[in-house]
Amino acid sequence: MKRNGLYVLISLLFLFVIIFFVNRYANGYITRVVNLMMIYIILTVSLNLLTGFTGIVSLGQIGFMAIGAYLSAILTLAPRLKKMWLPGLPAWLQNIQLSLFPSMLIGGITAAVIAILVGLVILRLRGVYIAVATLGFLVIVKVLAENWISVTRGGRGISALPMYTNLWWTTGTAVFTIYVVWRIVNSPYGRKMMAIREHDIAAESVGVHTPRVRLFAFTVNAFFTAVAGALWANLIGVVSPGSFYLWLTLLIIIMMVVGGMGSITGSVVSVAGFTLILEWLRNLESQIAVYGFHYIIFALIFMVIIIFRPQGIFGTKEITMTVISNLFRKVKEDNSAERG
Repeated sequence: MKRNGLYVLISLLFLFVIIFFVNRYANGYITRVVNLMMIYIILTVSLNLLTGFTGIVSLGQIGFMAIGAYLSAILTLAPRLKKMWLPGLPAWLQNIQLSLFPSMLIGGITAAVIAILVGLVILRLRGVYIAVATLGFLVIVKVLAENWISVTRGGRGISALPMYTNLWWTTGTAVFTIYVVWRIVNSPYGRKMMAIREHDIAAESVGVHTPRVRLFAFTVNAFFTAVAGALWANLIGVVSPGSFYLWLTLLIIIMMVVGGMGSITGSVVSVAGFTLILEWLRNLESQIAVYGFHYIIFALIFMVIIIFRPQGIFGTKEITMTVISNLFRKVKEDNSAERG
């Protein structure tokens, strides 16, 4: 355990050294791509807790992201702009401007409370009916964002947001999300989640309180998804209803499925790979002047992986420090045997 802890500490130190050099020497485009990658990791890992480990198929996760993004936008926007653009806000809210951390926290807590209220109703359903119900939740959030003009500014969106988000915020939050999800998965609650995923009725028969466990996973997912939305808002500088709908929903689900439903490592590797591939395809698309080319290639890659590796790249396996240590030991033993 001490050796594993040392390996984790070294890995984190190595990660933050890389982030330091990227933040200091990379251009704005590379920095933006890495920031988006970290936000996608937060979204995918938190969704994996809900879908991969608990078995709840949700199509409405991005609705919670929109809640976090809009709340952060309202809380961080300059008061003079709020008075002009958002007349429906209460006077006390029009006159305050918060920094990123309290805005993230308020957005996450608000989304968690909404998730509890929504989950008490939706999570009574099973299977595909939950997926349809969560999609309905996403549609409701989008319609409110489009039509509650005095608070959300409708289709014009809320712009001129402070660019508070940077690599330290996104990386630190991504690492914290992975840690929290890992601790949950490796706790008694995590074992209950996996039991529900495999067979919820059998889990109930041995004393697992299925509704409570499912609601817990749904709430944790909503919290981290809203935090990712707050980071997104203050990275892009503008929020609008069109940013939080089906394409982003499908993108996060695809990243989770390809990495492996039930693998935190798979989610991280899949997000990193797909983010880089998508950026490369977008650049290639601009050169060949074929609109939508990157969507086609992205879909083909997804189809090939699902056909030949339906359980995802990692399945339910994780890359741990013990696995890496054993791999190096095996390579060393093989080399020794060859020399012998």
